[in-house]
Amino acid sequence: MAHRLFEGKEHASSYRKYRIAPSDHLIEHVIDFAGKQKGGPLELAVDVGCGSGQGTVQLAKHFASVVGTDISPAQIQEALEHAKEPNITYRQCVAEELPFADGSVDLITAMSAFHWFDRPRFLQEAHRVLKPHGCLALLNYTVEMDLSYPGCCLQSLNQVCKEFYAALHPYRSPHLGASSIELYREAYTSIPYANKEW
Repeated sequence: MAHRLFEGKEHASSYRKYRIAPSDHLIEHVIDFAGKQKGGPLELAVDVGCGSGQGTVQLAKHFASVVGTDISPAQIQEALEHAKEPNITYRQCVAEELPFADGSVDLITAMSAFHWFDRPRFLQEAHRVLKPHGCLALLNYTVEMDLSYPGCCLQSLNQVCKEFYAALHPYRSPHLGASSIELYREAYTSIPYANKEW
């Protein structure tokens, strides 16, 4: 079953302001992997569960066309208000029913969103729309990471973050379990593609 969150106008605005976006290094790694699989130009990327579009924008310089999809009209509106790249469009739809033809997409990303989807249905749908040798990238972060910031004491920064996450833990969605990383490990194991990376 899919879960619907982050949908109101105010929430979408805050989500855009505070959401952690993937690093350029991680996006480059995904693009390199997709390029090696495809062996040709990368034409169409679809960012599923795009929210307010931060990750969608990062894909734009690598593809002829990028489409961000989200179930929330407020998130799509927030993304549209900040869209500047001419090769990006946004569409409202559920992750499990993508409005693309069979075998038409070079790269599908789900950035900090896959854990909210009906995962088996989404994986089937992603397989349907991916081109032969297309790439599926499920990106997320974990709170069990060390952070750094220029000019900041790493020990203090990470201690503050641990205290912050501990205070938030009682409000964590039960759907995610103790750690969402297990949901991603399960998906990684279940995906039957010959070429895959963790």
